[in-house]
Amino acid sequence: MGGSSLAYRAREAILQSILENRFADSRLPPENELANMLGVSRTTVRSALQSLEQHGVLTRSPRRGTLIHGRMSPSMVALQRLIGFERLLAEQGYTVEVITTPRITTEAPAEVYDGLALAKSASVFEIDRLFKASGKPAIWVINYFQTDLFAEPPAAHQLAQSPFDMGELLVGGPVDNALVEIVPNKASKEVAERLGLKPNEAYILLKETHFSQSGSVLGFSLIHVNDHFVRFRLHRGGDGR
Repeated sequence: MGGSSLAYRAREAILQSILENRFADSRLPPENELANMLGVSRTTVRSALQSLEQHGVLTRSPRRGTLIHGRMSPSMVALQRLIGFERLLAEQGYTVEVITTPRITTEAPAEVYDGLALAKSASVFEIDRLFKASGKPAIWVINYFQTDLFAEPPAAHQLAQSPFDMGELLVGGPVDNALVEIVPNKASKEVAERLGLKPNEAYILLKETHFSQSGSVLGFSLIHVNDHFVRFRLHRGGDGR
């Protein structure tokens, strides 16, 4: 769902209420009540609930209604990019600072050019973000996009923290879905310096490819995570979902 759609905004509002524990007994009101609360149609609410169910946040049945999953956590929804890393760290009690440095480069890693299907040394737009948790580096994200996906290079203050929220800036956007590869890794000298790790210390690397609704590749991200601050969780149901 695009970042500007009614269903997307309804999903964000419902998820925020869930994270703030606003629903008694972990049970959501009926669709018509949610629609009235949010000022949208039941069709919009139904689409938002279906998305949250697909991401494992909710379970729905005709007899029991809509229940919040018992193992739902900020780390689970952050991995699926339902919430941003800033909120994930804040939910854990940290004071969060985000340092953003955009630039155009011809020296991206080889896997970036492969992920974007570009020739090596092609010009790409790089968005470097360092998330600090109470003053200490916790997550280092580098997002890459083809330069021609922007009508003009945006300034740092125009850039949303998630590629999913950059729909108005991307030609051919917005980002509709992403494929995430979770890679156990050892810190290079650069990663160790940026995340405050020891050289060769184990950490988590997320490689994320961003797609449009039509399946076109829009972006590629390298997300270096200091797992002293963040542990991601996934829940898999007994039916294989």
